Amino acid sequence: MGTGRPTGCKFSEWRSIMAVVHIKQHPELTAEKAMEIFRKGFAGKYEVYKWNRPGSVRDFVVKKSSLIAVAVKLKQEKDKTSFTFIDFIPSALMTFLFAGVWYALFSRSKYQAMMNEVKTFIENAPEFK
Repeated sequence: MGTGRPTGCKFSEWRSIMAVVHIKQHPELTAEKAMEIFRKGFAGKYEVYKWNRPGSVRDFVVKKSSLIAVAVKLKQEKDKTSFTFIDFIPSALMTFLFAGVWYALFSRSKYQAMMNEVKTFIENAPEFK
């Protein structure tokens, strides 16, 4: 019985607003290489750049606007490679001004759509198969 997902990809779970997608093991894949694959895949549509906030919580960002983005972390495990990602407001000023109201009342569906787009990209990118 098929899942409709490409072989080697497994959308594993949603954790609150965080998602995890497992792909087959790619030990050669680094965060920088993954970021370049995302940059190429979303060229002309979204900005993709290295995570620039303190700490190494995420590796890179897929940004739609100053209010909508997804932060991505690549994780190499013993038998698989995983992407963990979470939606967030990339602008510190916009976070300060709008985080609670904007996120909860007006744009949750836009964040979910962006999360789904990143998930679909991971599941379908030939470089991750």
